[in-house]
Amino acid sequence: MERKLVAIGGGRIPKWSFETKDDKESLYETKEIDEEIVRISGKAKPRMLFIGTASRENESYFKAIKDIYEGLGAKVQELSLLEFNEMHETKEEFISRIREIILSADIIYVGGGNTKHMIDVWKDFYIEDILKEALAEGTVLAGFSAGSYIMFKCNYELIEGMNLISMVNIVHYDEKNDEKKEEFKNTIMEKRIPGIALDNGIALEVIDDSVRIIKAIKDAKAYFVRQTGEEIELKENEVYSLKELIFNN
Repeated sequence: MERKLVAIGGGRIPKWSFETKDDKESLYETKEIDEEIVRISGKAKPRMLFIGTASRENESYFKAIKDIYEGLGAKVQELSLLEFNEMHETKEEFISRIREIILSADIIYVGGGNTKHMIDVWKDFYIEDILKEALAEGTVLAGFSAGSYIMFKCNYELIEGMNLISMVNIVHYDEKNDEKKEEFKNTIMEKRIPGIALDNGIALEVIDDSVRIIKAIKDAKAYFVRQTGEEIELKENEVYSLKELIFNN
């Protein structure tokens, strides 16, 4: 089976805005990315599972994503991990049930929010292991912001991810201040692995050994970064450089 990953750097979606954004909730800055996620599922009406752990399962966020993907022909449901304490079942029964839900999806979309909170909750229910199992079966794994971070070795703040892509990741790069950008470079030097910086409105797509960039905002950029000696080399939108970094690192 092909391994299908889409790491989204950010961007506004209709009817939803994180606290760190402004109130322009009518903007849609991930349209082409969302369309591509549905396309690579290979299904006319894919089953799409939204995991909103990082946003503490915010219902407004889920509804906004649901509206988008139902408009693209998907059947959408949400995975709720916070309901465990409300269910009359053992932890083993709950894990078995959520495993069945995850493995039945054609697309899994991991939403943004608090990365550390998401990882802490996931550990209790072995979500990373189940996601890797789904990937091996050909499920598309897409991640927005915190959902992007989880695919990589770590993010720029040294929060460890699933290491599906052995790189350091930073998202919303066009919004980051100089201090955060310097922290990203320092993490690359500390970990001695390359990195990728993603603006809003851009995504990295990895399908087996094929790598490309998807743009939903014309001027959005991805930067492929690695250490050369004592310096940091930063290249803009060079897909072949990224392929070399991912598969020859």
